Amino acid sequence: MATECSEIDINKIKKNRLTVTFEMNYSKTKRFEKNEWKNSCLQKMASTLPSVSEVKQYTSVIICGILLWGTSWFVFKEKVLPGSDIFTMIALIVIGYVFGHTLERYTTINPVVGMTLVGALGRIFIPTNFLDNPSANALDFHLRRIYPVIILTKGPLSWNWKYIKNNSVKVFTLATLPWIIECLTTAFLTHVFFGFPWYWGIHLGAILSSVSPAVVVPTTIALSSKGFGVKNQIALLVANAGGLDTAFTEGMFGVINSAIFSQSPPIYRIVKALLAIFIGIGLGVAWGVLADYLPDHSDFYAPTIRSLHIFAGGVFIMYAGGYLSWGGISGVAIMVCAAAAATRWSRRDWPINNNPVSAVYKLLWRIFEPMLFTLSGYFLEVSEITLKDFGLIVACILSALIIRMLAAFLVAVVNGLSVKESIFIAITWTPKAIVEAVLVRVATDSLWTEGTTAQDRWIARHHSNMIVIAILITSTLGSILTTVLGPILLSNDAKVVPEDLFQPQTRSAPQHSDFVRENNTLDTLQYIDAQ
Repeated sequence: MATECSEIDINKIKKNRLTVTFEMNYSKTKRFEKNEWKNSCLQKMASTLPSVSEVKQYTSVIICGILLWGTSWFVFKEKVLPGSDIFTMIALIVIGYVFGHTLERYTTINPVVGMTLVGALGRIFIPTNFLDNPSANALDFHLRRIYPVIILTKGPLSWNWKYIKNNSVKVFTLATLPWIIECLTTAFLTHVFFGFPWYWGIHLGAILSSVSPAVVVPTTIALSSKGFGVKNQIALLVANAGGLDTAFTEGMFGVINSAIFSQSPPIYRIVKALLAIFIGIGLGVAWGVLADYLPDHSDFYAPTIRSLHIFAGGVFIMYAGGYLSWGGISGVAIMVCAAAAATRWSRRDWPINNNPVSAVYKLLWRIFEPMLFTLSGYFLEVSEITLKDFGLIVACILSALIIRMLAAFLVAVVNGLSVKESIFIAITWTPKAIVEAVLVRVATDSLWTEGTTAQDRWIARHHSNMIVIAILITSTLGSILTTVLGPILLSNDAKVVPEDLFQPQTRSAPQHSDFVRENNTLDTLQYIDAQ
């Protein structure tokens, strides 16, 4: 009996030990999983914080900014003190820059959305309109002569001419047909919804029809780095077709704007409009060849002189074209000049998009980007928009956008892309940002000096409102949809890596780190490469 009790006690002790051991192991496992989850969360949070290098960079920029502002006081005195219009304008730009890049760091939304939103909110909450100050207004006006030079030079420096030549039908149809359809759709809808005259509708349509691939190209390149859409080179298609869409917009809008607002006989306006593009191409080729010939390619100062050569010529043609009412010439000439020069440089060990001049324009865009979008957002006059008007504006923008996306989808299908890839291409044709921001005030600036009616002034202000709203809506949609639907719509072709996918037309090996950041988005300096 005693033996049986002893055996039972021993079994109970073993069972209790097993139970305790199991509970201890389970508890350890739970603690380990909990600690692992905490560590994972901390790592994710840490990855979104600025690195030590970035903190040092931001600190140096802040110090430089404070010193420059302090220096400006010695020249302009009270005009730059807190409370002045110029100080308010600069402070708004700084806030736009910080908020835009903070938004990019913690979300998938492009920074231009945050910058534009800050400008729009500034118009609502800042008690006085700093653009009523002649100095601030003149500064914004002349900055809009400089933005296009940087943007339109920056883009062609990265175009892959080999890819464009080999896929010319696909690239050119995607760059032009959706643009034409959206432009005409916008003209029709604004005529129906708001009673715009047809020429005003076409004028607005020529602005809103421009796609901004710089908003989505970072995502397409990040997807390509993971093997998505590599087989059919989707990233190259979006970048190059989008760049040519910008070129097409510049040419067509310049012609349309000059034809509408130039105060000259109708026949002269028609002839001038037809000649503008061809003259722009001729001037661009000549200036681009000269930028290759002068100075000597081996000159130590060649990168600096060539950068200044293209910039000075671009600024001059912008002002000259506006003065002579030949707006269609300037944009075309600048883009052709950059493309011609970059092509010739690539034959002499300056790879396209990886040369010293391209680096200069990356830096310039870094400086001017927050100015462009923050000040463009400031043109949204909420007080002049009724709830009905806002609903009609959104309906007009989205309706034209849907028709554009359908056109882009059909063009992609006809050119041999799969249905899913074609849907993705249609989504990447959503964002509107750069061209729209540059031209946000062009309607009010271009009004006739004589014969302007109250309706014309109202339409011109309505142009600005619709453009800013379009930037906020379409850039947000484009950023989110491309990021979320890209991995779903694009096939993973990780084993297929075309040689010219990431660094086209270069003689050096492509550097992956130059394109993809840790969080799978590109720095602002990089994503404008595709524009």
